[in-house]
Amino acid sequence: MKHSFKERFAYWFDTQMSKGSMGLIKLLAVVSVFAIMLITVLLVAFGYSEADMLGMDVFWDSFATVINAWLPFYEDGAGELGYLIIMSIAAIIGLLITSVLIGIISNAIEEHIDGLKDGKSMVLEKDHVVILGFIPGEYTLIKQVVLAAGDKKRTIVIGSEVSSEEMRDTVSENVDIPKNIKMIYRTIDIFDPTSLEKCSLATSRHILINPMDDKKTIKVLLAVSLLINSTDNEKVRVSALVSKNEHRFPDAIAAKHNVTTIQMRNAIARMIALSCTQTGLSDAFREVFSFDGNEFYSASIEGTAGISFGDLSYRLDKAVPVGVLRDDKVNLNPGKDFMIEEGDKIIVFAEDREAPALTDAKFTEMPRKKYHSSEPDRKVAIIGYNSSFELVYRELASDVAEVVVAGIPAEKKEEVMKIGSRFENRKLTLFKEDIDDAANMTALAKKVNHIVLLSDYSLEEEDADIQSIFRILSLRDIRLKYELDYNITAEMCKKANLNLIREEEHMDYVVASNMSSLFLAQLSENYELNDLFKEILSNRGNELYLKRAKDYGYYGMYTTQQLRNFALANKCIFLGYMKAGSYESFFNPGLMDEVRLGEEDSLIVLAEN
Repeated sequence: MKHSFKERFAYWFDTQMSKGSMGLIKLLAVVSVFAIMLITVLLVAFGYSEADMLGMDVFWDSFATVINAWLPFYEDGAGELGYLIIMSIAAIIGLLITSVLIGIISNAIEEHIDGLKDGKSMVLEKDHVVILGFIPGEYTLIKQVVLAAGDKKRTIVIGSEVSSEEMRDTVSENVDIPKNIKMIYRTIDIFDPTSLEKCSLATSRHILINPMDDKKTIKVLLAVSLLINSTDNEKVRVSALVSKNEHRFPDAIAAKHNVTTIQMRNAIARMIALSCTQTGLSDAFREVFSFDGNEFYSASIEGTAGISFGDLSYRLDKAVPVGVLRDDKVNLNPGKDFMIEEGDKIIVFAEDREAPALTDAKFTEMPRKKYHSSEPDRKVAIIGYNSSFELVYRELASDVAEVVVAGIPAEKKEEVMKIGSRFENRKLTLFKEDIDDAANMTALAKKVNHIVLLSDYSLEEEDADIQSIFRILSLRDIRLKYELDYNITAEMCKKANLNLIREEEHMDYVVASNMSSLFLAQLSENYELNDLFKEILSNRGNELYLKRAKDYGYYGMYTTQQLRNFALANKCIFLGYMKAGSYESFFNPGLMDEVRLGEEDSLIVLAEN
């Protein structure tokens, strides 16, 4: 098919226009030169030039006219109509060319400024923390990484599909950024290795993938692994959270790419199960994993080699010894007879890494009293169903005698009964009525001591949280109206939605997005303690518990040193205590500080059960 001249010209013109500002400037320059030469030829052809002028002088006058709309003086023909017409045309052409040129330059500058706002240049930093993915309204991870830096200078790079300007504005409005923290924002495709290069992943110290759905997380992990594996930097660490166990990276691949993935949904399920019968435990979890106060460190403490872990616990001030790091292996709660060797690092729970102080304090062993739970045969209601149900049910305290399950889909009832049949010492009952009916919810609430609200994973996060909020409000109203004493543990998806309801006593909130961010921030700052965090979040080894003082048989006035001894005698690590009623937590009290414990107050401990 033969194309017309008009079509070919239109195609050529469109091609030139598509080349951007430089292409337009080149085209404008060609048009300008052509216009100047045309005006010069016309002036010479019609005799509108002085006899003694050379052609270059006429060309220059034409150039000046086209560029500046300036009419040069010409004695013989200055007033002739032809001359005026030619020079007027030249001036008009000049105005058009100048206007277009100004527009092109202005647009190019605007594009460049927009590009600078979007952060399109390569990040030229080293030893920085990279956060991939940005969720407006969720700032816990950024806040915790900032807090983790303390007074140290730290660069944090945030890469996301969100515009850099929007990220910069929202972060500055919601996060207090100190002067020692340098924030850099880049608008990138987090699933594209080429785009990720702008964040200089290969020179970073740690890469954190902001909690998102598993499919996106895995795609980002693959892109990051592909990029950093092509470099010589083997020190770069990558941490991410996934919901389902089958979405974890295989161990061999994870080790090769320095990737750590924590199965977050399982961890959340365990916290729900533990918190439902230990009111206030979810707050203790948040404080333990937050950088706002005490946190876990590994420290080389002079004078610890050759002494037992028990002696260390009775002598260490301003820090709680929780374990030993030997040959990069974490020994959490190793027992009071465990001997510390040269080269071992002590894992401590303290306000900062330099805080631990080994004293010469003396200690006399106290009589041992075995821990006995004072709340046998407790009854728990689980409202709602999701993929974490079986784990929540399995992780409930051993003294839970009966579980009533309500608000589950009809097609899941048989599966739930099968789960219940595996636990011979625990009775499972199905509550078949509509749980969202006020009368039915009241009837259920009157039968139980603890209520668990599970989030519906089949709904959008916002819808699931709204459903939980309405159920929380109803249960609160019932408890107040009938003067009941049950506590509520609710699973929420987003921290922002928690702000819609005020917190109160007898209430534990386990917020997936918030807890996920706390764990990721810990990994970014204390990667060598990765196994410690995994153990605390798993059902193997030591976990966080609240143990009532009266169940130990010790309440009254004691020193922290004595409380550490009570705990170690029962194979526990004493981290702090929680006051009954107010649920206020006190962590890492001074070694010789005196603590008054009431019967209902609780010790916050790390223990295997």
